[in-house]
Amino acid sequence: MANARPQHPYLDLFALALVPRSAHGGDHSKDPPHLLPLTGGTPEAQAVLDLLSGADQDIRLDHERAAAINLDLAETRIRMAISHGDTAPSLQTALERIAQAREEMAKHDSRRACAALADALRAVATPH
Repeated sequence: MANARPQHPYLDLFALALVPRSAHGGDHSKDPPHLLPLTGGTPEAQAVLDLLSGADQDIRLDHERAAAINLDLAETRIRMAISHGDTAPSLQTALERIAQAREEMAKHDSRRACAALADALRAVATPH
């Protein structure tokens, strides 16, 4: 096997992105946010979802500074919603997952950071 070459590490992710989500098969709970169905909501909720999706994309492209800015903005908007009376437990969950994503970014573990962001996105997208 002297001629065997390892495949590109992102080839499977690229192939997965080309295939539509299947109703049958593996668990899709940690799919990248752009593959998750985002339910409608208020414009403010959509802005937070956009910021979290942007942070996920920045982490995947190794733009840590841009990801940190998007996370800060999303966290600020969530905290403002909480301070204005939105007491949904899902918002607190989103804040916890954002903090976890930051910790994983500090450890340079982009896979776990993206998984934490997927959880944050799911929490914000959940109607409350």
